Amino acid sequence: MATFQEFMRLAKISLEDKTSHKRMNEIVKIMHEYHVLSGLTPQRAVEVLQALGPTYVKIGQLASNRSDLLPKEYCDAFETLRDDADPMPFETVIEQIDTAYQVSWHTVFASIDPVPLGAASIAQVHKATLLDGTVVAVKVRRPGVAESMAEDITLMKHLLAAGELASNSHREILLSLEGFVEEIERTTINEVDFSIELHNLERFRREIAHQEGVTCPVAYPEYSTESVLVMEFVQGVEISDTVALREQGVDVDALARRVCQSYVTQVLDCGFFHADPHPGNILVRDGEVVWIDLGMVGSLTASERMLVGQAFTAVATDNAYLLKEAVTGLVRIIGPVDHGALLDALSRLLAEYSTAEVKEINVGTVLTEVIELLRSQNMVMVSSVTMLARGFVTIEGVIAQVAPNISVIEIVSRHVIAQQGDPKYVATRLVDLMISGTGSVEALAKLPTQLSNTLEMVDRGQIKLNGNVDVSSRVLATLYASVGRLSLALLSAGLFLGSSILCTTNMQPQLLEVPLLGVLGYIGAFVLGSYCVFRIMVSRHRLLNNEEPR
Repeated sequence: MATFQEFMRLAKISLEDKTSHKRMNEIVKIMHEYHVLSGLTPQRAVEVLQALGPTYVKIGQLASNRSDLLPKEYCDAFETLRDDADPMPFETVIEQIDTAYQVSWHTVFASIDPVPLGAASIAQVHKATLLDGTVVAVKVRRPGVAESMAEDITLMKHLLAAGELASNSHREILLSLEGFVEEIERTTINEVDFSIELHNLERFRREIAHQEGVTCPVAYPEYSTESVLVMEFVQGVEISDTVALREQGVDVDALARRVCQSYVTQVLDCGFFHADPHPGNILVRDGEVVWIDLGMVGSLTASERMLVGQAFTAVATDNAYLLKEAVTGLVRIIGPVDHGALLDALSRLLAEYSTAEVKEINVGTVLTEVIELLRSQNMVMVSSVTMLARGFVTIEGVIAQVAPNISVIEIVSRHVIAQQGDPKYVATRLVDLMISGTGSVEALAKLPTQLSNTLEMVDRGQIKLNGNVDVSSRVLATLYASVGRLSLALLSAGLFLGSSILCTTNMQPQLLEVPLLGVLGYIGAFVLGSYCVFRIMVSRHRLLNNEEPR
């Protein structure tokens, strides 16, 4: 039976749904024409999206990055969708600019080229000149596209709500589709709001400022709005046009390494990366790499960057345990998980690549296959990582086209190794170790109390234990001694790590320009460590001479 909450949800969406019956009839007609109810092959699904119009073409492009929710063959098919669309009339472009500025475009631009540089489902781009003579590119949103996409997404929510109300079967599928629609809604909102792309441009330029020979267009926020984006006009050669690049004297192998290193740095160091790195979005201008079209970007948190780095290391070193530890930290669990089967599947996956040369391993392909394995174990990868996997598939295709002898996995491996030697990375790991060590010491300190409480509950009859355990006093004495020495060893390690961190600060008072508290911590750690070693040697001597332990 449907719940009252589901009734209310359907009613709320029905009130918000402004989609006209005409549009509904159009969709139903197209669905009937393509026999959707009889099933769709990946290629047929692409044709349906194209027939439904620009909004659904964009949705298909976004869906290509969600291999955690859709089968791989459909994601691959959706990736073939292109943003090519019939251009808007120039009069419509001018109307959109005037509406955005609320004044005539002549107050901002000296001229606008009526022939578009490119036309897509959401916007088209024109070359223009500012009043000061600066040549820029103007991206203008199509009229009504934001409203159209919002209505189509509302319609999808409506259908999902009706499906949940009609049947309780296939609940997991409906939940996955609901999450997918929510993801599309968030992404499309970012796509149609050019102020977000403006922010992406500004941030991306800051993040890659230290990368030599790599840049992106300069944004002009004073001339940009929600529906109009003004940026530097970039005239260059697509990175895939190797003939033209060689004619200009460009070393395409060095160029491919620079592009690959730039992308790896974006992912592992910045945590802010270009999510659509196809050849048309990577231009070469006077030997300089220019990343364009920052409408679709991905971002990773510090912990996600660390886990992604571990996953890359695991693939390169054929370490299934490390790969499982890394990927399970990047998922959302939606059902029962067989961890043994998952580890076995990951081991077999890596075994397939262990016989291949490292340079022959495709990072994007491996990540995509890992995502498929996780999906089979009721684990859904976070959207940023699935977007990253598709990005690596794309960038590896670009590198293979430009310089087939360049190995992406080798560049990734070298970067991860260099990153582990970075002082910032080491400091972060020391802090993590200190926190973990402190937690272990605290847990060990609580153990006697917890054991005492447990025994008291047993004595009261709140816990019943059945068994007959006969342990000699010698074994118990050895156990107590071992626990005590382990406690001292953990305390010594904690003091050492804490003192190491303190010695990097300017804490007062100091002894020989080193914080006094850190020096005392080192001394304490040395004394405790020495005592532990001494007691271990004494115990070994007594064991060899068959003496009673103390």
